[in-house]
Amino acid sequence: MPCIVFDMDGVLIDSERLVLRSWECAGRDLGLDGLHDLFYRCIGTTHASTKIRFAEVFGGSVNYEAFRDRTRVYYMEFTREGVPLKPGVMELLSWLREHGWRTGLASSSREANVRRNMEITGMGPYFDALVCGDMLTASKPAPDIYLRACAELCADPALSYAVEDSRNGILSASAAGMKALLVPDMVPPDTVMKEHASAVLPDLFAVRRYLEMAEGA
Repeated sequence: MPCIVFDMDGVLIDSERLVLRSWECAGRDLGLDGLHDLFYRCIGTTHASTKIRFAEVFGGSVNYEAFRDRTRVYYMEFTREGVPLKPGVMELLSWLREHGWRTGLASSSREANVRRNMEITGMGPYFDALVCGDMLTASKPAPDIYLRACAELCADPALSYAVEDSRNGILSASAAGMKALLVPDMVPPDTVMKEHASAVLPDLFAVRRYLEMAEGA
């Protein structure tokens, strides 16, 4: 039975722009500059890794937890009416379920946030395994999160697919030995991303076409 594991933010849900907006609003409140570039460096990493990079930029002059709490308030406000899905998500998930694929989620976000997004979007029933950033020590680009997702799905990584949008994510999936499909979101693919991707695809509709040809489904 074929297996596929998805990243969440920027792949399944169109959340990265809302997160950036939340950062910018929180930064405005706290008088912080340089958040835009820092945000792009943190895409695809865990809360703990983001905290380290935040400290590298601001040192001990800014309380990261206070900043994080403020961004969370803004994000919850922006998503009160729901979280926007990326085009083709439900069509792809339905097709995968109909054709017997095992599906997993490997998100750097906290489990509470992942489960909230799964609930409010209705995607939860389509996933057989969820692995979240606060369940592991090493964050993307380490392969741990994808290796654990494959283990929970009883799948061989070498025979499994991963769908990612970020540099850290594509490196993580590739390091796990998976067939990494890159669907860019906010960050245009660079040379390294392209070298580690099995394919670069424009959207999730193209992911389905790719899988149909690759697996003969």
